[in-house]
Amino acid sequence: MSLATHRPPQSLRAACTLLVLLGAADVDAQTADNGDARIRELERRLDESTRRMQDELDLLRRELKAARESIAAPVGPTAAPPVDAVPAARATETADLRHQLTETREQLGALQSRMDQQGMQHRFADGVTFEDPRGNWTVKLSGRAQLDYRHFVSGGDLLANTFAIRRARLGASVTLFKDFAVTVEGEFAGDSSTSATTGTPASVTSPSSTMTLGFLEYQRWPHAKFRLGQFKPQFGLEQTLLDLQSDFMERALTQNILDGNNINYDRGIMVHGAPFAPMYYALSVTNGNGQNRDERQASVQDARTDGKDVTARVVFDFAQAFGVPDTVLHLGGSFKRGTLTNSTATPFAPPAFRTEARGLTFFTPESLNGGAGVAAQSVRRELIAAEASASWKSLRLTGEWWLADYRWTQTAPGVATLRDAQIQASYVSLLWLATGETWSDFYRGGYWQKVRPDNRFSMESGGGWGAVELGLRYSRMDASDFVPSTLGTTGSGRFGAGTPLSVGTNRANAFTAQLKWIHNPFSRMLLDYVRTNFDTPVSSANPGAVTADHETAITARYQVDF
Repeated sequence: MSLATHRPPQSLRAACTLLVLLGAADVDAQTADNGDARIRELERRLDESTRRMQDELDLLRRELKAARESIAAPVGPTAAPPVDAVPAARATETADLRHQLTETREQLGALQSRMDQQGMQHRFADGVTFEDPRGNWTVKLSGRAQLDYRHFVSGGDLLANTFAIRRARLGASVTLFKDFAVTVEGEFAGDSSTSATTGTPASVTSPSSTMTLGFLEYQRWPHAKFRLGQFKPQFGLEQTLLDLQSDFMERALTQNILDGNNINYDRGIMVHGAPFAPMYYALSVTNGNGQNRDERQASVQDARTDGKDVTARVVFDFAQAFGVPDTVLHLGGSFKRGTLTNSTATPFAPPAFRTEARGLTFFTPESLNGGAGVAAQSVRRELIAAEASASWKSLRLTGEWWLADYRWTQTAPGVATLRDAQIQASYVSLLWLATGETWSDFYRGGYWQKVRPDNRFSMESGGGWGAVELGLRYSRMDASDFVPSTLGTTGSGRFGAGTPLSVGTNRANAFTAQLKWIHNPFSRMLLDYVRTNFDTPVSSANPGAVTADHETAITARYQVDF
């Protein structure tokens, strides 16, 4: 057996050496963009190269042993190669490989040292983000501005056309050691009108800022993330959407059930997540007093009768569960229940309703106070919602139904009467992405995300035109229970006057048509036509008797966010 028979191919040793050097060079070239991932890849390649070189050394040892045995055996008259030449050659090659391995380890150390010296990095990904290269912390800055114009075509001269800053918000989210996140956001639009009804403000104050979000979240487990602070308890589909990705300029009449009682945001604790891909849930316990409010009490009785709001939402995407492409079949439901104090000191009133064009507040229930001089009563608030949304390619159909039930005791001298009054609201909408984007690409986590155009708008040569979306929506509300014949006299919960209205209505429906131009994920323009029909004409006695059976408005918005 000749020694050449056992010598490993020179190409194998060269390939092994080249793999080690290329691994280090490749990672070094992409350090700034890939950080820890590239370091892990380098370590993997280094380990693999080490294993290969160890296998090479084992092979060399076996060949050397075989060569020695061959030399020791009689092989005829042919002279064997010098014995000392074999181990010397192998030793030289082994030393070269070990030297190359040492150089690679030194390169890895230098690479890590350079990354540690780089410090903070920054990038733009749905916000301005600063981060530690090792991934221990991130700081993400965000903001948005919504600039509106509302033109009221008809409404009995009850409303004035206006330019408005609908929202102007700035926020920051800080992630610490990957598991903890702190989010804070403030609103700076500062509507100077203290009245929910435009036209004749009750008073004018200086605009002020207010906190919308302020919470800590532990997000180690995707199936169970814990949130503590002020946030939006998830109830229904449209309410869960951020205003950045809402389907229309304003949410449907259903949203008044939360906004009218200022409980769109609340303070408490929430657990949410996705136990498995097609399902998402959220469960929260909150004060039930609304945005920027702790628990309040005017007496010991108030403290005893007050209870926390419990809110739950569960949704399921059946299309994803069955693997149907380019399709979403979303079904879900929500439940909310709480007990609130109701006394002369802290009276509770069901939510007022405002048109989708942010015009008239046409329904204003009176407080459910049980009467002067009566010990504190309680109101049980129970909300139920069903939601469905189906999409196929560029078409999407969505609908929701909400029910708000209020139970309390109405007290008269020597008489206590249990009252129960309900408000129902619903909507159905149809959306079409005329530029061909697929809706299922923007569905995640149990709700719809922002549309990202396939071709972003650009004035540069070869630039795109963004995305165009057309939408129709019909919504309605029914608060027929809130009438004098059912609830009695003033102070018993019937609907009544709402400044500047002297007479309101308890039933209405609205039709909205929209054109939306989405320039890119961070900029869009919206144009809405909104007509609201009142079941009973509303009227105003200030400055003169004016009556209107509907409100028609054209609204426009330019929105930018980061």
